Amino acid sequence: MKRAPLVQEVSRRIGARQLVWFGTRGDDVESATELPQFTAAFSLINRYERRTSVESMALEEATGIRPDLDTFDLDSHPRDEPVRGLRQAMLRVLSRPSVLFTYRPSAFVSAIGFARQDRCQYLGVFSDHQSAFEHKPWVESAVAGMGLPNIPWTYLADDDRLEALRQLGQGPIMLRRSRTTGGVGLALLEDGDRLAEVWPDEDEAFVSVAPFIGDAVPVNVSAVVWDDGVTVHPASVQLIGIPSATTRRFGYCGNDFAAAEGLGRAVLDGIEDAVQRIGGWLRARGYIGAFGADFLVRDGVPLFTEVNPRFQGSTHLSCRISVELEESCLLTEHLAACLGMAAPKSRALWDLAREAPKLSHVVVHVTDDRPRTGGADDLVDAVERTGLLRRVDVAVPPDVVAEPSATVARMTLGGQVTDDGFAVVPALAQAIGGWARNERGRRGG
Repeated sequence: MKRAPLVQEVSRRIGARQLVWFGTRGDDVESATELPQFTAAFSLINRYERRTSVESMALEEATGIRPDLDTFDLDSHPRDEPVRGLRQAMLRVLSRPSVLFTYRPSAFVSAIGFARQDRCQYLGVFSDHQSAFEHKPWVESAVAGMGLPNIPWTYLADDDRLEALRQLGQGPIMLRRSRTTGGVGLALLEDGDRLAEVWPDEDEAFVSVAPFIGDAVPVNVSAVVWDDGVTVHPASVQLIGIPSATTRRFGYCGNDFAAAEGLGRAVLDGIEDAVQRIGGWLRARGYIGAFGADFLVRDGVPLFTEVNPRFQGSTHLSCRISVELEESCLLTEHLAACLGMAAPKSRALWDLAREAPKLSHVVVHVTDDRPRTGGADDLVDAVERTGLLRRVDVAVPPDVVAEPSATVARMTLGGQVTDDGFAVVPALAQAIGGWARNERGRRGG
């Protein structure tokens, strides 16, 4: 759908109320700030600063610490003084008639929404409802039941862990917790002697096991579930485990939207069909709004890997691409769907891949095992010298301590930077790798 009429209708439905965002990163909301009612942005990291008229606050400013977003859980710190301050600031802003939406549902946001229910409309899924869709064995079992190609996960009780050794006889295997994010909770097992070491210790007392698929391309797609349909947004090749950008073998490092066209029409058509069917399954179980789906493309076949029932790391650049195409973006479509609008006709993934500006972004994390200070200027300078850099955001402030695996910066780049998702073009690899080596040298590592 063309962007202008959708933004106009969303604005009309919001009316005289203010629009407020709570997100993981402040800058992720940029494309929604076009709505005239947008008033405030709260986030865990990266305080929103691009529009001075918007009130903003980030938790990291109060704590002085940028956490590892893949392990930090805001709901585990309800009584910490900085969290209390963030809650109070939001309650103050939401004392006026408001519409509230969030990157990812949480008990923190749900509680604030209920406390202001008489004057605040929360646009999204209740946190405990959303949590069910993050249980990967439940979702992937349903997807397998649809007959869609998928990773052949099996589920082994802790008491049956020796069965994993039998599967290991056929080649390396993956072990996975039921709830994972950003590559945390995944382990590659190649040696049976390490089984006890890498076996996840979970309250559920079972683990997901599957053959390791090393010759496949990771692909991510975002979509929106409406009351009467599903709309898809540009696909990307996901950057996973890029050396010098993360210490995690399967850690998230960004998205290459420029590489999507190279997947070919048949692959993108297959992914689109799967996303439409998965979105219909979500809607039948009460889900509404934005979600993401990941696939591994092997031998031209997209294998479903997981659903992300929320916005994603790819959201910011996906929205920028939609804005440049003058199409409705993921954020505004999420608002429209939650406001009860009818679903517009969805663009084909293949058409979006051909027409989209050739952009990618890389997310670089702290790769030392010690906290880091000093900002991100050296990293940005190194990448800028490649000639690929187009924009920088989410850069860690100089006065904030970045914990191990925390985000140092997210950098938008011109052109394609990967073929397979597990390595980037030499110029970029050298820039990030050189920065990482200099960091270790500076710290005496």
